[in-house]
Formats: sequence, C-alpha cells, structure tokens
Amino acid sequence: MTANPQLAIKPLLEEGREDELAGFLSSLHPADVAEAIAPLSMEDTIKVMSHLDIQQAADVLVELSESTRDEVARTLPLDKLTLLVDEMETDDAADIVGELPDEAAKEVLSGLDSEDQAEVRRLLMYGDDTAGGIMQTELVRVRSSDTVEAATDRIREEGDEVGDIESVFVVDEQGALQGEVSLRALLLARPGTLMSELISRPSALVLHVDEDQETAAQKFKKYDVKAAPVVDSQNRLLGKVTVDDIIDVVHEEADQDIYRMAGSSEEELAGAGATRTATLRLPWLLFNLGGGFLTSFILAYFEKSFQETMTLVAFVPMVMGLSGAVGSQCATITVRGLATGRIAGGGIMRNIVKEQKVSSLLALSLGVSIALVSGSIHHAARLGTAVGASIAAAMVVAAFIGVTTPMLFRAANVDPALASGPVVTSASDVASLLIYSLVGTAIA
Repeated sequence: MTANPQLAIKPLLEEGREDELAGFLSSLHPADVAEAIAPLSMEDTIKVMSHLDIQQAADVLVELSESTRDEVARTLPLDKLTLLVDEMETDDAADIVGELPDEAAKEVLSGLDSEDQAEVRRLLMYGDDTAGGIMQTELVRVRSSDTVEAATDRIREEGDEVGDIESVFVVDEQGALQGEVSLRALLLARPGTLMSELISRPSALVLHVDEDQETAAQKFKKYDVKAAPVVDSQNRLLGKVTVDDIIDVVHEEADQDIYRMAGSSEEELAGAGATRTATLRLPWLLFNLGGGFLTSFILAYFEKSFQETMTLVAFVPMVMGLSGAVGSQCATITVRGLATGRIAGGGIMRNIVKEQKVSSLLALSLGVSIALVSGSIHHAARLGTAVGASIAAAMVVAAFIGVTTPMLFRAANVDPALASGPVVTSASDVASLLIYSLVGTAIA
C-alpha cells in the first residue's frame, strides 16, 4: 500500500481503471480515504464515493471535514444519500440530515425505516452543542428484572446495530436508568442471575440531555470513562455519548476558541466564502479601529505635554506593546482555564490574585530596567523614572483587564474566547496609553 493514497487514487481516476480503483479503495480505512479525497475536486470526490460499497461510503462521509461532508451530501443523488444515512449511527445521521435543505432532509428521512426516522428526528430536536445533540441512540438496554441469559440474548440481537459494546445499561419498568453492568461482569455471572444484582453502583458519569457538550467533555476527562448514558429530567435513558464523540467535541471547541480569539467565527471552519469571512472579521476590526481613534484622541489631548518632553513619544510603542502582550497572556490563560473548568468557583478570585501578583513582579522588573536604561541613554533620571513607572502601572492594569474581561463575558453568557482578542487588545491599548500619558507628563 502506498504511503500516500491520494497519489494512487488520482492516476487510477484519470486513466479510468475503475476495477483497480475499487479494489484499492476497499483496502483502505475510511479515514484514509477521506483524507485522500479531501483535496480532489467535487466531481472526482463523487466518482471515488461511487466506487465504495455502501458501508464504507457511509463511514467515509462521516470522516470528511464538515465543509466537504456537507457539500458531498448536497451533491449526491438523494436516493444514494438515503442509503448512506441508513448505514450510519443515529448521531452521525442527524448531523448529515440537519445540514440539508428542508425538502432534501424530508426526502432522506422518509427513506429510513420508521424507527430510525423517529430517532433521527428526536436527535434533531436537541441543540448541536448539547449532550443530546452528540449522543447516539444505539445501545443495549435491559430491565433490572431480566436475567443474565436474557441480557446476553439481547446483546446478540442488537450487537450489529450497536457497534462497540463496553457495558449494558439497566433500566426499571418506566425506563429510568438504574445503572450499568460491564461485559466482564456479565460474562462472569451465572445465567440465572438478575441484572439488578449485578449493579454494584450507579454509572460513574450520567449526562443530562441538555448539558453543554464542553461540560460533558470535562466530565469525561474527570471520570475517565469510554461512554456515558444520557437521560432526561425524569432520569429516563435516551442514549449514550462515546469517547470518540468527545474527541470531536474537544477539537471543535478548541477550533472555535482559536477563531474567536482571532476576532472571527467558527463559520470559517465550515468553509465560508471570502465575502462571508470578511463580514465575520469586520466587526472586530471596527472595534479595534474605535480603540485606535481613542488612542489618537489621548495623544492629541496630551500633545502639548509631549511637545515639551518629546522623548516621551519614543516610548509609546513600547508601553502599548508590553501592556498588550501582558493583557493577551492573562486573557489566553484565563480563557483556557474557564474552558477546561480549572478556573471555577473559588478559583476565580485565586486566578485574579495570582495574575496580579505575576504582572506586578513582571512590571517591577521591566519598569526598573526601562527606568535605568532610558535614564542612562537620555541622561535624565527623572525621565527614566517617569517612563519606567508609567509602563509598570500600565502593565498591571492591562493584566487586570486581561484576566477579568473573559470572566465578565462568561458571567454575561458570552463566549470568553471573544474577550482575548480584539476586546482585550483595544482596552489594554487605551488604558495603557492613558496611564502613560498621565503618569509620564506628571513626573517628567
């Protein structure tokens, strides 16, 4: 097998060697096929998909990036797409159908059997970023009154549809979750043993259907589980979230944070065009522009003082650069801490105090250094003191802005990642220049 499947697929396509192409594709993992066809044109991508069997094509469609997957789904004939969706787990099927135009979604759903159709429709009711939105309904559930023998028979009956099975979920007569039993415990138990006797303790992790997916990911890390049941407000078992779903969530949340910290949106992940991308970035650039006008106003207001001590002007880039860097560092650390749950509850105040201590030490070190160097260069100790003191004060204030702004955003139910980009940068620039102008002119 070639190290780069794309190098083999392209010539087979161009030369029309369809039998060889089909044979080669069947030897690849779906993830490798998805990676290989990602750079291809949509026409070639559809050709490759046509040479895969139904199950492999369904798996490849799931493995494609979101933007490519949506484009392929919209391009494929609806009867072919329906066959692929029918082979998917319900959470993946819901993701595909949810991105289709309404009429196409209705047609694809109508092609599924009544049970699958009902499950996909139910999943589409939940928010994309909730446990319900990422859960799958395929699982093995047994009643607490069932015997081990009956549970084993249920696994045999449903094993093909459920896929990997780590444990079976035990419910009461009303469908409320009682706990779970591992396959190991099931295999070691006697056939006549009741399932209720094998529940040694409740499930380590139980997710509510409306729980945020990022919170669910944090809990998976905390409890180190491979799957978790999802329940409603009456504790009725609805589905399960698996660790592969959580890995996707972690990557998705990280991408969202990076895009938002850059002053854009995760829509760029979905392949937004140039016009839409520019529209997404423009508001934050306008916000920065507003900050620029404020700094210009500050400079104009203190113009007379700066004219009397022109040397102060030379240090403006330094004060804005250092304070901006400190503010961004504090904001990035705080955003990440909030995202991972490390900063919560009493940890909020501890983080503020810690970052203020760190920034004070940095400000003291850099302020003294700047005062000595600038005072020596310009042979003016008073000037050096003014520059060093004002830059140190600006850094402390910028750190406070950087650490508190994400927390204020979180309190207002706004993504804190938005705070660490244009907001903190602009606020730090304005505050630091104002402090520098006031302290510098007063001392100098």
